Amino acid sequence: MKQRYSLLSFAVIAACYSNYAVSDLKQQCLLGVPQFKGEVVEGDQLKMPVTIESDSAAINQPRDATYTGNVTIKQGNRSIWADQVRVEQDGENARMAYLQGNFNYQDNLIQATGTDASIYLLSKDARLSNANYQLVGRQGRGTAEYGEFGNNKRTLKNASFTSCLPDDNAWKIEANEMIQYVEEEYAEMWHARFKVLGVPVFYSPYLQFPIGDRRRSGLLVPSFERSNKNGWTYSQPFYWNIASNMDATITPTYYSRRGWQISPAFRYLSRMGQGLVATEYMAKDSLTEYQPENNDRKRYLLHWRHIIDLLTNWRFSVDYTKVSDRRYFSDFDSAYGRSTDGYATQNFTLGYYQPNYNLSISGKKFQTFDELNIAPYRVLPQVDFNYYKHNVIKDGNVTFFAQAARFENNSKLMPKAWRFHAEPALSFPLANRYGSLNSETKLYATHYLQTKGSESTEDVKKRVSRVIPQIKLDFKTILESDKQFFSGFNQTVEPRLQYIYRPYKNQSGIGSKDQRSVSLGYDSAMLQNDYFSLFNDRRYSGLDRISSANLITAGGTTRFFNNETAEEVFNLSVGQTYYLSPSKIGDTSDNSIAKRSSSWAAESNWKFHKKWNWHGSYQYDTRLNQTALANMSLQHKPQLDKLIQLNYRYASKDYINQNLNTNRYDQSIKQVGAVLGWAVTDKVSVMTSYYHDLALKKPVEGQFSLNYNTCCWAANVYVARRLVSTPVGLPDTINNFYYDNKFGINFELRFGTNYSNGVSRMLKRGIIPYTEPYGIN
Repeated sequence: MKQRYSLLSFAVIAACYSNYAVSDLKQQCLLGVPQFKGEVVEGDQLKMPVTIESDSAAINQPRDATYTGNVTIKQGNRSIWADQVRVEQDGENARMAYLQGNFNYQDNLIQATGTDASIYLLSKDARLSNANYQLVGRQGRGTAEYGEFGNNKRTLKNASFTSCLPDDNAWKIEANEMIQYVEEEYAEMWHARFKVLGVPVFYSPYLQFPIGDRRRSGLLVPSFERSNKNGWTYSQPFYWNIASNMDATITPTYYSRRGWQISPAFRYLSRMGQGLVATEYMAKDSLTEYQPENNDRKRYLLHWRHIIDLLTNWRFSVDYTKVSDRRYFSDFDSAYGRSTDGYATQNFTLGYYQPNYNLSISGKKFQTFDELNIAPYRVLPQVDFNYYKHNVIKDGNVTFFAQAARFENNSKLMPKAWRFHAEPALSFPLANRYGSLNSETKLYATHYLQTKGSESTEDVKKRVSRVIPQIKLDFKTILESDKQFFSGFNQTVEPRLQYIYRPYKNQSGIGSKDQRSVSLGYDSAMLQNDYFSLFNDRRYSGLDRISSANLITAGGTTRFFNNETAEEVFNLSVGQTYYLSPSKIGDTSDNSIAKRSSSWAAESNWKFHKKWNWHGSYQYDTRLNQTALANMSLQHKPQLDKLIQLNYRYASKDYINQNLNTNRYDQSIKQVGAVLGWAVTDKVSVMTSYYHDLALKKPVEGQFSLNYNTCCWAANVYVARRLVSTPVGLPDTINNFYYDNKFGINFELRFGTNYSNGVSRMLKRGIIPYTEPYGIN
């Protein structure tokens, strides 16, 4: 019976045998190039004495001298070996050495062999014939029928160049004329032919490429891809080294089913800060299945990221991303966003920072990708002030937060508002060897100036004020056990108990009924329900809905430490909130808290081996009487570029709908997956991942990527199958989902500056990228 292996099983089998073949590619490559022997002599080389040794010499004073047999000439860092050398000693060509027969030239930058040469001993000028040259300490070699070598310039006739090691003829570039600029670290070629295994594959009348680490303008390696959705895709990036502090990459991309897209990206670093401006533009999307709103087939993305430190205490930052339509990230792979993010942010912040306070003004807007008719509010301006001072009174710390914000919405049905908020707090932390107790009093004082929507029939209160006091007691302690429950490990138990009281305040006058059906206030407010958020002051992240509270939160963490290394190897945290009275926001109790107890949360990490780590978290919702969230990750990572990870993630549909205030989701999320990234050998690396949704009973994503590395070139081949949403009407839709199959290949020429095995880059590919699990320090 024949055995059949899947791509995943092949990768696992290959990984099991990889430990026998792993070595450092960079070290191997550098071992294959000549290294300068001895110490590099500093100073003016031309002022250093010249020594000549040979088997015999015929000196014709004062005109010339001829040295024969094992001739050696040394000056500073350069050495010359030849069969016969004649040195002019008088006239215009004084100190010119003529090498006859075979020669070998070496210095700290280059080595060359050939027949017949002339070298000027008072400069670095040289003329070589039938030369083979090799760069010293880095990859780069070639041949030249004739060459003129100067201090900063090498001119070669009928020459070739390759970064491959000797006896490796994978690729080379031949040219009628080549000029290498030593200090600028680049080369120019005229009538260049690019050959692969000796076969010409490309011709250019002019070509420029790097011979060092400096950035140079020119074409980058193209990429090819084939997918069901886009057809054939070809991208040809062009790099433009504008100046030492700015550059740009311009990438035209052709989609056989969509058309042309242009993607320029500009990076800069100046006194005005550092940042990136990037765009992606397609004048007309020709995909027939794409049905845009208003028949506008133009697709684009705009991204701007900027940060600057002004003077000493000021900082300004921008993070702006805008796309033409909500399906953009589903249709195009972009470095500036993913379809799984659900939204794009557009915000800026100008801040002033001092040791005890800071002040900032900002604006914020979200571009969402869902189908809701009413988008989130934009905030402009938002002014925040924070003040903190320790020991204002005896053992008392004061904090003060204030905010003024303006909220507007694109929908004319939604009200507009100014919100003014002040939040002073006074705390008294007490600590001794038994534990710590922090008692805090806080006041939430908020005032709204509201205006109804211009097309809304619903009235809103023009002025709404809300003042809510709060008292909090937070007790923590660390108990260390004298007994060792497990041999070789110390254990700590860290219980925590918190009490919060906040009286009820009717907040039904804030916003409109339509608004509350979309979000919980002007700013989006999500429920916070993991273990660490159990000890937050408020259930909702926003300021518009502050529920009443009379609750006790109890939790704790236990940790185990290795006695010998003091390294934490295990922890477990468990917590739950108990409501002494129902929590209320508006006229009635908070519907999400129908019972006295909240969801309880547990989180754990276990580093049971220096190469193995397990992480898990679990939340049970007592209001829904069901598991709300759960996830688990098991990872084996023996080295930085070798890992195997198994994942499970779950989210209840009722929990999702409750948090998003919608009934749109009729399916829970139940996904299992595996990721493998492994440097099999110094040349071969693989990555494969597979995710399956148990609720949909469909594979979500599967991909396989193979990277092959050598000293002078690399290739990456990948295949992927992804379940993506699509507008209703496509012929291949299955419950509004379809599979997009992709195949791609990328080549990379290496000039001795990059030895990456590609594992980290491959792991980032996919709609569910690899993430490092929470580690124990």
